[in-house]
Parts: sequence; structure tokens; C-alpha cells
Amino acid sequence: MEGSGKTADTAAASPAQRAPSLWRRIRSVHPAVVLGSLDLVGLVVAGYLSFEELIPGGQVACTVGGFGIKGCQEVANSSYARPFFGIPVAVYGVILSITLFTLAMAWWRTGTYKLLLAHYGLSLVGVLFEGWFQFAQVFLIGAVCIWCETYGVSLVLRFVIALWVYLRTPKPNQFDEFDTLEAQESA
Repeated sequence: MEGSGKTADTAAASPAQRAPSLWRRIRSVHPAVVLGSLDLVGLVVAGYLSFEELIPGGQVACTVGGFGIKGCQEVANSSYARPFFGIPVAVYGVILSITLFTLAMAWWRTGTYKLLLAHYGLSLVGVLFEGWFQFAQVFLIGAVCIWCETYGVSLVLRFVIALWVYLRTPKPNQFDEFDTLEAQESA
């Protein structure tokens, strides 16, 4: 093994003994942790918007990298930003993000499939509302809020991840039926 650059220890190490690759480590993160992280991103964005919209004289700062982007205050001042009972949409975003975060963490800790389904269902409702709000920003208000878009992207990502996990996760009772048939055949 001289001259090969490998020592006897590393050459003899099995794949199981080597450090896992970055891709394998990323894939080993529980999807609920990813969902929870995105829920926290959404909570921070919606929390900021809620704070600015609820305090008297609050102005939503709409700058990216020192460049002012028009649209945030126009969206915040529109009637479409307060569709139900005069409550800002950002407050609903805070409630949704807290609920989704709670569901994601509970699913991570318990593995209860119904919690994943609840997260998926609520994120679907959020995405549908986000679609309407996106339409309202572009076609009815004529302005786009970068903060609202950030929240929307995090919401769509949460939905896609929950859908992906839902489609790849064996359904509860799927194996119970197989075990019952197997037990009946062996009896």
C-alpha cells in the first residue's frame, strides 16, 4: 500500500465506518425538522409584518440590499391586506405558522401520521390563500410586497415538502392488513 497515499486503516475501513457524505447527512434530517425550520422563517416574516401593521404609524420597511423596493406599504394599506374582520393577513400568517410549527414538532416527536396530514392540509389551505393574495397584489392592488413573497415562498416550500413526505410515507394500517393476511395464511 506504499505509494498509494492510503494507509492500511483507511483502505480497510468499510463504507459503514467512513464518515457519511454531506448528501447522506442532509437526507438523514427528519422532514419535520425542515418543516419546523420553514415554519419559523414564516413566523419571523409574519411576526414582523403583524407588528408593523398593528402599531400606530407602523411602516413596513421594503428595502433589499440598500435598494428601496416599492410595494410593501401599498399592499399593507390596501383593503385586500385585511380581508376578514379588519385583521391583517400577517396576523393569520402568525397563527398559521405557529400551528404548523407545533404540528411539525409534534409529528417529529411522536411519529403520528395524522399530524403530518394536518400539517399538509393546513399548508394546502395556506397555499390556496397565498394564491388568492398573490392575484390580489398583482392585479387588484398593483403592487407586490417582498415580505409577503418571502412568506409565500416559505409556505409553498412547506406544502411541497409535506406533500412529498405524505406521498413517500407508508400509510398507517397498510402493513397491518398485510400482517393480518399473513397470520391468517399461517394459521
